[in-house]
Amino acid sequence: MSSTSIELQPRRSLEPGPSLAPTPGPSPSLHASAEFPEAGRELPSLPPADTGRDAWNFLIAATAMETTVWGFPYTIGILHNYWASEMFPGEESTLTFAATLQTGLMFMSTAVLGPLFAAFPHRSKLIQTVGLVVSSAGLIAAGFVTKADQLIPTMGVLYPFAGALYLPCATLVYEWFVERRGVATGIMFAGTGVGGTIFPFIVDALLKRFGYKATMVAVGIGFATLNAVALLFVKRRLPLPPRVPGQRRPRPQIDWGVAKTWPFWCGFFVLLLTSMGNFNPTLWIPTASVPGNALTGWISDRTPAKVTVFGSSLLAALAVLIPWGLGTTNAPLVFFSIVWGLTALSFVSLWSKLISRICKDDPTMATLIFSMFAVLRGVGNLTSGPVSTELLKSDSFKGKAAGAYGKTNFGAVLVYTAVVIFSGGVFGLFFPK
Repeated sequence: MSSTSIELQPRRSLEPGPSLAPTPGPSPSLHASAEFPEAGRELPSLPPADTGRDAWNFLIAATAMETTVWGFPYTIGILHNYWASEMFPGEESTLTFAATLQTGLMFMSTAVLGPLFAAFPHRSKLIQTVGLVVSSAGLIAAGFVTKADQLIPTMGVLYPFAGALYLPCATLVYEWFVERRGVATGIMFAGTGVGGTIFPFIVDALLKRFGYKATMVAVGIGFATLNAVALLFVKRRLPLPPRVPGQRRPRPQIDWGVAKTWPFWCGFFVLLLTSMGNFNPTLWIPTASVPGNALTGWISDRTPAKVTVFGSSLLAALAVLIPWGLGTTNAPLVFFSIVWGLTALSFVSLWSKLISRICKDDPTMATLIFSMFAVLRGVGNLTSGPVSTELLKSDSFKGKAAGAYGKTNFGAVLVYTAVVIFSGGVFGLFFPK
């Protein structure tokens, strides 16, 4: 880094407070001052955090992206049935692979996108635009496939570029919201539940009325248009270091010492264990996660991380063991779905609390830590299928226990799911304040 570049020292506290004077150091703090006296000028004052038109415009735009980018994959079940029955009968393995690849790459691509955004913060808007164009092209191209294996590059590979469009939203929210960070992220992540609830109905209706090709073209154009408008309002609150004439723009410094801290490893195991159990239940009710995300975020703003993490994990584990495990009628299963949606499916709203403590409000590290969390969630997504398949082969509980434990071969899956999620909550108890 050039010795003449201007950067701000990050705060080492998550509580809002007075702005800091500019000093050499790592990436700018989320509470940084708007002044650069060394540059001989004062920048316009920053827009307020937590309140104001700019903050809420950002949140609305970010929620719209969350709704479309992560809500659309919930239509894969509707599309899969249409492909298998109307277009490519007998190609079940190929269709399943394309659908699984889409979800897996959405999570795992953050392993590349996180470092990319951290290394080139001034190119964020360009990278987002590329992600929007490629993912929209993938949706439209999927409408013209004539063979099942053509869905692999279109839906399976191209659409996951939408992750590049979305990723900055997940961390820029930390700049725009400080005291209300939990509820803001909860509102944003609730977009997944909204999209997952309404998009399957929309796509199903379009398929029945207009056919497959017209549906995919319309979805692709609508996806591109809505997100192009939203992208206009997704911007930083804190200015990046200015470019010095005649010199290369300084790159953000990354403090890898974070990986040696207890909060990092505690958060790592919390996310890994809870994610390994999160995808096992066969009842996936995105609707319940809409109020769940907002409620979980609101609670996280008012209670320590260890309390919210352990409480959410405990309730999710009990929901698996009791209403699902002992239930043999619809009523307990509906109750399980609601509790699961309010806890396990809404756990992502606790990420901001964990990430803020781990990275100590360093925005560069926030992007990298969020990417790591997303990859861990992807590990849970990719391993849940094979693990559940093996556990379903066990009949250890069948005929020997009450409820679903004894009447089905789900007993081992139920116990495994509850144990790993509860274990994640136990790690959460040791997460520092």
